[in-house]
Amino acid sequence: MGFVYVDVMMRGRKGSGKLRMLVDTGSTYVILGSEAIEELGLLETPYTVNLVLADRDVVKARVFLAEAEVKGRRGPVLVAEVDTPIPILGVYALETLGFKVNPLTGELEEISPEGGYLLHTGV
Repeated sequence: MGFVYVDVMMRGRKGSGKLRMLVDTGSTYVILGSEAIEELGLLETPYTVNLVLADRDVVKARVFLAEAEVKGRRGPVLVAEVDTPIPILGVYALETLGFKVNPLTGELEEISPEGGYLLHTGV
């Protein structure tokens, strides 16, 4: 299939910006460097996560909140701060926005309503 890239509009408290991101279904979070996080003014959470990188190194990363928009679909995403040359769009964001990667075409496909499904028990 090769690499899949997508244009993502990221929004924070200070502003917004379009970023070309590598779609990584093996990554949990959106990964952005500290400069992008600062420029957007993302909201820092009190949490940190330990991330295992492709070379098996483990890094501790602070976690932030942002809004992401892909192909007109918007939703909240968790962003881990790791200085990386290429921003990464992880699987939590894909699922929040209702997308999956088609392995044959390398394109994003809608799989659920924007924001996902809610279970309603009728109570």
